[in-house]
Amino acid sequence: MATEHNHANEADCRGMHQLLCELFQPDTPPERVAAIRQELASCPDCLRQLESEEAIRGLVRDCCGQAHAPRVLRERIITSISYTEVRIQRR
Repeated sequence: MATEHNHANEADCRGMHQLLCELFQPDTPPERVAAIRQELASCPDCLRQLESEEAIRGLVRDCCGQAHAPRVLRERIITSISYTEVRIQRR
């Protein structure tokens, strides 16, 4: 899968956030995780961002443990993420 990650210069890492999101998805295959990590490690700025993200996620996990969001909040979040509007125009 091609990404928009671009190392034309160190400040130009447009695809980094997309890669980070994909990296932390539970259904991302291990070989894809390894490829993403390798790509991010090839750029000092991207590697710093990855390390920062991992540290923050670790802190949240340690602080929150197995705490779960209230059902109503989870439903609202899921609804807002998966909301799709379909408009049909009849002529």
